[in-house]
Amino acid sequence: MITFKSKAGRNVDYHTNVGLQLLKMMGRDTKLPSAMFADDVADALARLQQELARLAEDDAPEAEQAAANKPDSDDEEKPERVSLSVRAEPLLKLLHEAQDANVGLMWE
Repeated sequence: MITFKSKAGRNVDYHTNVGLQLLKMMGRDTKLPSAMFADDVADALARLQQELARLAEDDAPEAEQAAANKPDSDDEEKPERVSLSVRAEPLLKLLHEAQDANVGLMWE
């Protein structure tokens, strides 16, 4: 587990593989534990938003194809895949809060 912490908001926990992927998308190294200064939060937030937008564009054709091929019956109830964009929402909120409060972020 990777826990993101800031004085600005609640802790956000991710499974290690998702947390490392989000760190890479923010342009950070995957060293644990680590942190960023308040001055670095805006850049990390912008990078994460850009990468998530790019990922959503790349996944759009696949999502449309999957929706078209989805059977109408409810017999085959399979859990839907949770996108990385949805998983990133708590971290995005924490980054916004940290930016607004002008405080840093750490993760372990």
